This record gives sequence, structure tokens and C-alpha cells, in this order.
Amino acid sequence: MRVCVITAPTGDCPLNRYDPHAREQTSRTRDAVVKSLKELSYEVSVIEAGPSMLLDIESTKPEVLVNLATGYRSKRDQANVAAMLELTDIPFTGPTAHGHIVGLHKHLAKMVMNTVGVPTPPFRVAFGEGDLNDGLTQGLKFPVIVKPAAEGSSVGITTDSVVADHSGALRVASEVLRDFGPPVLVEEFISGREFTVALLGYPRLKALPVEEIIFKEGTMYTYGVKARDNVTVRCPADIPGDLAASLQAMAVRAASAVGCRDAARVDIRLTGDGVPYVLEVNTLPGMMPDYSEFPRIAAEVGISYTEIVKTLVDGAIKRAAGDD
Repeated sequence: MRVCVITAPTGDCPLNRYDPHAREQTSRTRDAVVKSLKELSYEVSVIEAGPSMLLDIESTKPEVLVNLATGYRSKRDQANVAAMLELTDIPFTGPTAHGHIVGLHKHLAKMVMNTVGVPTPPFRVAFGEGDLNDGLTQGLKFPVIVKPAAEGSSVGITTDSVVADHSGALRVASEVLRDFGPPVLVEEFISGREFTVALLGYPRLKALPVEEIIFKEGTMYTYGVKARDNVTVRCPADIPGDLAASLQAMAVRAASAVGCRDAARVDIRLTGDGVPYVLEVNTLPGMMPDYSEFPRIAAEVGISYTEIVKTLVDGAIKRAAGDD
């Protein structure tokens, strides 16, 4: 079977300029996935996302597409890549454009989570300078965190993102609008332990063990912390079994509602009172070996990198066969 791996660009482009770590993540993930596909005896090709992608796919004639493209110009182009793949009528891994749009635009994901009863921190959204007024923090408890609503990999999040008052929120929101454009998310900052739940499988996502993220600096994933992988992890997390099961069920419910397929990762914070809140749903979780949480968590339950890749491809094949 011919399998084509779709990746983000590895050359000079806006995505790699504002997120220098993206190039390394793309290259190392691509190489690992290609290696696994060859171990599975697939005939493998690689195409980078871009204006000629559809023509390149047509000339390659793959039977399955493995979508690893985290963007083209920016992270928010994840959905645009998936939309182009939908035009090929070739089965591909991961969510449709709809799933990526909802998941990557954090305010939309939070609206969806609210409708299915998944707790997420209260929030407000600024779509332009006209929203930088008294309503920006109306009804929210301080401190709040201000960040781009449609970026990934903690892009746009710094130690200054958490503010203690309305004037601070206005200042940071204005900076985010200037540097990243709208929309800007302002949400209550949940101070507490952080967990992540990896999900794998099709037609139903299945939760892997809960992992706890323990920060060596600060109390959250800033871009700098994520780029340096400056955290300690504990998997399975040292929490009661009933809490772990609750977090896993919450993650499955959130990711399924957003529209995730094959693989996803859900970030959750636990308050000091033991109340969990879903922070966001990652529709295209990182798969870089020796760095990303997903393969690290899978390894804890004996799932190899090649088995992850096989599960992704099998999901696309099942959808093509109408096995939902």
C-alpha cells in the first residue's frame, strides 16, 4: 500500500520563523513516522504542505495520507491543510477541517465543551481593538491568563500572560492582538496540578494513562518551557484511581465532542479543591520521539511508536471502508 506523509514545511517560512522549534519537531517526527511506515512494509512518500500540495498528491497517487502538518504559514493553518486533504477523497489520518477549526480555536472548543458538560475555565474573547474595554474581564475572577486563541505549542504564552487585574489584561491582550492577531482568549487562570491525557484509536478514542506535568520553572507551559522541555513528568500520575478514571472520561468526552479522530491529547488542571477543568484539546498531538508527551505516555503501557503509527493508518483505512 502506498502511504504519503504530509508535513509542515521544513524550509524558511513564516511558521518556522515565529516558532523556531517547529522545524526540528517537523523533521524529527517525519523521520520517525517514515521509519515506522517502512517497518510496516508500506511504500512511503513525503509531501510538504503548501500551494502545490494537491498536485503533488495527485502525481504520487497514495492510497492513505498520514497528516502530520501542524500548519503552513502559522499553526492555525492546520485546518486549511485538512480541508485540502478532504478534496482528494483519499482517506487521511486525524480530524477533518471542522475538527481542527474547533480544536485549534480554543474559544470554540470551550463553547463545545460547555454544551456537553465538560468543565472548562470561564472566559472572554477579544476579536479586535474594539473589544478591549470593561467587558474584557467581565464576570471573570482574577488572576486571568491572556493568550492567542488560535495558536498551538504554547506560542504567545509567556510569564507575563497571567495578570492580576483588568488593566493588566488590557495591556497583554493589546500585545497579543498586535503580535498574533485576533482572536485573543482571556480565561480564569487555574492554579493547581496539571495533567494530560493521550487518546488513541478509531472509531472510539481510548484513554491512555493520565500523565502529570511537573514544572521545573514557573507554574505553566510557556513557549520557553515547552521549547526546552523543562518539565518533569509522572506517568501514571500519582492520583487515586477514581480521579484518574474521571479525568480520562472527561478527556474522551471533550475530544470526541470537538471532532478528534485517531489520536488526541487533552490538557487538564486540577484546583486545590480537587475540581478538574479542561484547558484545551490538541487535535494533532505532537509525536516527536524523546520529546512529545504522546509517545512517552504510550510507551508506559507498552505501545511502541510503530504501533501508534499503525493505529493511525488503520483508522483512516477503516473510515474508507465505512467502518464507523
